[in-house]
Formats: sequence, structure tokens, C-alpha cells
Amino acid sequence: YNGHDRTFVAIAYEFDKVKDTTLIDSWVPTGNNPKFALPGPTTTSCPPTAVPGCSDALSTGTVAILPYTKELATPNKNHILTARVDHKLFKNNDLTLGFQFGRKRNARTTFTSTTRLDDALQIRNSDTEAYNVTDNHVFGARAVNQIRAQYSIFQPSYATNEPLAPVVIISYKNPITGSNQTLTAGNSTIGITGDATAFPQSRRETRYQIQDNFTYIAGSHSLKFGADIQRVRSKALGLGDATGTWRFANVGNFLSGTISSFVQNFGTQNDVTNTYWGVYGNDEFRAAKNLTISYGLRYERETAVKDGNNFGPRLGIAYSPFKDRKGVIRFGAGVFYNRALLRTIGDFIQNIGGNLVQFDTSTIGTSATDNRRVAIQNAIAAHFPSGFASPDDLKAVIAVGCSQVVGTPLAPCTTNLGFADNVSTTGNPNRTIEPGLKIPVSYQANIGFEHQVGKGWVFETNFTWNDTKNLWRDYNGNVPVLPAGYADWASWLITHPYQLSPTRSYTFFVGSTTDTSGLHIGSAAGATPCTTTTTNCFVNLNASNTSTTTPAVAVAGTNGNSTGGPIGIARAAIAQFRPNPNLAETSVIASIGRASYRGLIVEIRSRFRPLGHGFSATFRANYTLSKTMDDGLNNTSNAQINRIFQAEWARSLQDRRHRIAISGTLELPKWMGKLRFSPLFRYGSSAPFNLSNGGSDRNLNVVSNDRPN
Repeated sequence: YNGHDRTFVAIAYEFDKVKDTTLIDSWVPTGNNPKFALPGPTTTSCPPTAVPGCSDALSTGTVAILPYTKELATPNKNHILTARVDHKLFKNNDLTLGFQFGRKRNARTTFTSTTRLDDALQIRNSDTEAYNVTDNHVFGARAVNQIRAQYSIFQPSYATNEPLAPVVIISYKNPITGSNQTLTAGNSTIGITGDATAFPQSRRETRYQIQDNFTYIAGSHSLKFGADIQRVRSKALGLGDATGTWRFANVGNFLSGTISSFVQNFGTQNDVTNTYWGVYGNDEFRAAKNLTISYGLRYERETAVKDGNNFGPRLGIAYSPFKDRKGVIRFGAGVFYNRALLRTIGDFIQNIGGNLVQFDTSTIGTSATDNRRVAIQNAIAAHFPSGFASPDDLKAVIAVGCSQVVGTPLAPCTTNLGFADNVSTTGNPNRTIEPGLKIPVSYQANIGFEHQVGKGWVFETNFTWNDTKNLWRDYNGNVPVLPAGYADWASWLITHPYQLSPTRSYTFFVGSTTDTSGLHIGSAAGATPCTTTTTNCFVNLNASNTSTTTPAVAVAGTNGNSTGGPIGIARAAIAQFRPNPNLAETSVIASIGRASYRGLIVEIRSRFRPLGHGFSATFRANYTLSKTMDDGLNNTSNAQINRIFQAEWARSLQDRRHRIAISGTLELPKWMGKLRFSPLFRYGSSAPFNLSNGGSDRNLNVVSNDRPN
């Protein structure tokens, strides 16, 4: 709209849909649990492939399961709407109002064939809304001010259509293949295999921001001052087992309501509020006709991290030593601070209420002296399919189950019942931070030279230096501590046999590296592998068998004498030396990482210019020689030796020593249609890589990233 050259409106809407399908290929019960309805079979006849007894069972009405196949539409749909209004309030003032709206539903998954039912397929969602306003005011020939503000809502999630529904998992044997499969219904809190970002979660992030920049010209000085204030609140709900996960050992148990296990996590939500503010001042002045100097200072602060010493000085110099002014030398240096990661802060610092309570019935004993599991599970199963609103509600049901235990249970009955009840006022104790956590800081400098060579050609070279410190790194805060007087865990283990139970013990030795089992009967040199009845098993710490399976305690009538794996047995033997023996791995974030970059760039380019006969072209070619070093690629990297990131210092996995890029534009004359071609050639040398040891954990620090010795 252009009524009086004062108001203009622009609106754009885009809809994008990528069609895709997922094949659900499963088996479902012919009967049903009245408390939880499943879809019926898609066929009421036996499959073409002969299934033993299927026809006879159909005639007598005793078929337990039949096929369920369905091609389900799983599209990726995006709606994007943007609107903008520009209005001249008066002569020296321009106002802009903006709005952005987005809705994304990506149901495309990596499940090409799945036994998850329709309602258990997960979807990536992203809802966004943003409102912004910008006001530019010119006070005269010397001063101008810009103020900007925004309010935005960002709601990403990775969940099913009903993320708060219960998770129902039913084990069954495929009648055709004979393989064991699981049917998942209701909800699913299991991420996509091989996708580290696909953990079930819903989040709502609101952001308020206001920013002001003021520029004033005073003689040869150009002064700039500004401030930026942002307040962000992120409320997240981790969906992993948060609504109750019900497992059934077989179809018959599902129909009768007999559970094999129940898991529920409480306190999985976190609420993070972070207020960021920064102020700066800068002066750029012409010290001479051929010399410009810029200097300034910026200060930044974030309330989520108690690190207040964040001053960032800046300096820039541009100098032309040539009389023809066709060349210039530039130098710049500064100190720059990173921003805190809200997800990391939420996980490690500010959980709502500071508590995480985890419950799992599979940790309740089933021995003659601890026979509570069945009775407690029966009491819990009476509440299927609803989860529990709080740990206290669940404990009340457990107390009912305890009253039904036959025999003499452990006293008191309600202790050690699958609860890892870690109540704390500082957040989840499994994920913490080291005192004095700092914001990562980068020290940067660049020196460059640019000169015009020939007609329309420019040569430029720059050298960049960057050192970054206080990068966040993750380590295990509950790794076993080696007793004094021993060089390593191997030397301790070979002198301390591990008594797993009254009927089983393990003796450690260092033997042949070609040993494929690592578990022997009779002696360290014995070739006969251990069995479930072996009372003393010899474990070769040097075996090629790197299994981390932990042996289960021998219990008559349940799991027998499980042998475990060499590394798993060794881990179990040293678990007593954990700082907190009641916990396994704990994650600690510390600002102990660093990285560096050195880069030399050489470039030659030409402006867009005619070549004759109606042809025109530009050209650019550059070469980069660089080196990037770090002690970990990101804040979830683990050191081979726990917390010793100094030993990880090496070429970064992102390092490319040589890079070449050649590009240009060729415009054809009118008689050839004014076509424009833009060729591009890029080359990069190979990246470094880590030599891993196949996921082994030879040093027994519970991180399977060991490299060959």
C-alpha cells in the first residue's frame, strides 16, 4: 500500500509437503485387554506361508496373534507465514513491524519396516512465532538511533501424537520366522536408531529482547554505543519413561494384564531462565588521511552461569602506506565470549524442584529372601494403563503389594524397591557441574594486506589466529578410584579375586591377546570356557573378547550363574571403589576444554567487467592453509582417560589442512540470451580420524572409546 509514500505492507505464505510412507508390519492379538484397545488384525486368515497349527487354531478359535500390516502416510509438512509493515511516522523516523509464523510436522522417519503401531510413531515438530519492531530515528546530520525489540515462542518436540499416553510393549514370537519381536503401542519413548538428537522431549522457549544502538559523528570520530538485553525461559519435559512404560512378556500376559516390568521416571522436567545483557562502546576515528583506528570494549553477563568477568576489548587498524592508495594493511584483535547452551544448563543446573526419581521393577529381587517383585507388580498392574502422578502415589501402591508378599520379605518391605530416589536442591545428581563454571572465551587476531594489481584485479592475503579456552567438557564424576600402591587396575585385579556370590568367583590374569573367550575353567591357561555351573572362573584381562556384560548374581530358579563378559566382570569387581557406590556413571560438566585455529588465506579476484563482444565476467580464486587443534569436538566428547583432556590434544576432526576454491560468473551477450553461468570448484584435503579399539573399555573407566596402545 502506497497512500502517501508512508506505509508499505508485505505478506508471504509458503506451504511445503513432502509425501512419504512407513510400512507397519507386525502381529497383533486376536483378543484384547479391556483396559487398552489395540487395532484388530488386517487379515483374519493364516498368512500364505505355512504357520504350524494356524489352520487348526482358526477352526477352534484359539489363534493368539494374526498379521497387522498398514502403509501409513508419514509426510513432512511446513507452513511458513511472514508479514511486515513499514511506516514513516514522521520526517526523520521510520517504524517497522514484523511477524513470523511457522508450523513444521515431520513424520518421515528411518523406520522403513516397523512393529510400532500407528499411535507409537514419533514426529518431529517445530512451532515458531516471532513479533518484532524496529524504530530508526535520525536526530540530524550527526546522530542516529536504532531501537529493536522482539518477542518469540519456539516449541520443538520429538514425540508421538499423544506424548503423554502410556508406553505399552508386548513381546511375541513371529510365527513365520520364529524370531522374537516387540509390539509397541500407545506411545513410544525410544528414539530413532543411529540418531543422537532423537531423544523424546517437548520444550517451550520464550524470548524477550530489546536492543539499542546509538551513533554520533564528532569531527573525525564515529562513536557508537549500545546495549542488548535478552530474557529466555526454556521449559522442557523429558519424555523417556515419564508416562509409565508397561512391558508384557507375551500376548497371553497382555490379555490377562500380567506385567513383566514397569518403569516410570519422575521429575524429568526442567525450567531454565537466563537473562543475558551486554553493553558496548566503540570509537572509530581518522587519525590521518591514510590511517583509521577503531577501539572499543564490550561487557556481557548471563545469570544462568556465575561468571561475571566477561570483558571483551576490541582493536582495529587500517593503514594505507602507498601514495596511490591502492593498497591497505588491516589489523584486528579482540576477546569474544560464547553463549551458554540452554539445554546443557537445563540438564545440569536448574531442574524443577531439583529432583529426579527413577523407578524400575526389574531391580526388585526375586530370591527366597527377597521375593517381593511378583506381588508388587500385581499391585501396580491393577492401575494399568495409567502411570502415577507422583512417587508418593506409586509408593502407596507398592505398600499394598508388599502386604501381599508370601513368606518373609526383607524388612522393611518398602526399602530398595527399584527407586533411585535422588532428591537434591541443586538438580539431578547424575548430571552436575564443577564449581566455577565459566563461559568459553575466544582470543582472536587477524592481519591482512589488500592491493589492487593491474586493471580491475585485487590481491588479498590474511592470517587469522584464534585460541579458545574454557570450553565445556563432560566427564564421569563417579569413576572408580584406584587404590594407592597400584600402577593400574590390572595389577590390582590379578591380586584380588572377585567373589560374586557364594557359588561363583572370578580370578583375573593377564594372558594371550588371541584368547577369544577370555573365560576359562581350572587354571589361567585352561582352554575350556566357563559355564553357568562353574564355581571359579578365570578371566583373561588381555583377551580379544571385549564384552562389557556384567554378570548377574546367581539365584536358584531365576537367572542361574550368568558368566558375563571379561570387561563387565572387571567393572563389577572394581565398582566398590566408586565415590558413590549407589550410582553408576555421573556426568559432570567443567570448563576445561580448549581449541586453536591458525589460518593463512591468499586470494585474487576481479570485478565484474566486460571481456569484449558482449561477454562479461568476474573471477575469484583463493587458497587456505590452516590448522585446527582441539581436545574434543563438542561438550559431550569423552576423554580416553577420564577428565584428562590434555591427552586428547590433536588435530580436530574438522581440520582440513588445504582448501582451494575457484568461482566466477560469465554473462553472455544479448544475442545469446544474456544467460549467466556461475561455475564453482572446491577442493579440501582429507580429514584426520581416530583409531578406536572397537568400543572397548580396557582402562575400565566406563567409557568405551579406548584407542590401541
